Amino acid sequence: MKFDLIVARIIQIVVSLVFITTVMLYVGVLLMLPLAIFWYSVKIASLLLPFLPTAISVIIGIAALGFVGLKVSKMSELLNAIMEVGVDLVEFSYKQKERFEPIIEHSREKLA
Repeated sequence: MKFDLIVARIIQIVVSLVFITTVMLYVGVLLMLPLAIFWYSVKIASLLLPFLPTAISVIIGIAALGFVGLKVSKMSELLNAIMEVGVDLVEFSYKQKERFEPIIEHSREKLA
């Protein structure tokens, strides 16, 4: 009977870790997108205009990032969709973790 409780707890921890990793990956992608936009706009500016110093390419990259940020901030539906996906992912992960609670309680009752 104690084996059932241990297995249920281990599977619950594994499920929690999978969903924590998924949420962290989602947040990480959202944080890395502006950096990618900046990085590639600087690289494109350096390739297209090789005579410009790096500092001017960085200014061009900051301007491109600001332009993309301004355009995205005007799309309130997109921002709401991104937030809703993140919140739904967290809620879903919590519900999946809670599905193991009846199994654990049943195993505890058998031990008592």
